[in-house]
Amino acid sequence: MHRDHDIFVKSIQGRTKVKVTFVTNDHGDIGDRLFGPIFYLASVGGDDSDCYYLWDFESETGDNFLGLSASQIVSMELTTESFDLVELLTSKREISDFECRSREN
Repeated sequence: MHRDHDIFVKSIQGRTKVKVTFVTNDHGDIGDRLFGPIFYLASVGGDDSDCYYLWDFESETGDNFLGLSASQIVSMELTTESFDLVELLTSKREISDFECRSREN
C-alpha cells in the first residue's frame, strides 16, 4: 500500500481527480498527470504486487485504463476537479444512440 493511499480513497469518495506523480518507464523518468481513481487491489501474500487502477484523461493512445503498482507511484495529491465514472465508461456515441431511440418511442 502506498503512503498516500488515504488520498486515493478520499478521491474515490469525493469523485475528484487525483494528481499522481509516478515513474513513467524503466529508465526511472518521473511524470505527473490527472487521473480518475477507479479501484485499488491489495497484494496477496505480502509481496509488492498491490495496484492502483486509474483512468488516464490524457492518454494519447486511446488506452485510458492504467494500473500502477505502489512502487511506481511517487506521490498522490487531491484536486478539486470532479469526474463521473459513468461518463468515463460510456461513450458519447452510446449516449447519443440511446437518446435517439428514446425519442423515437
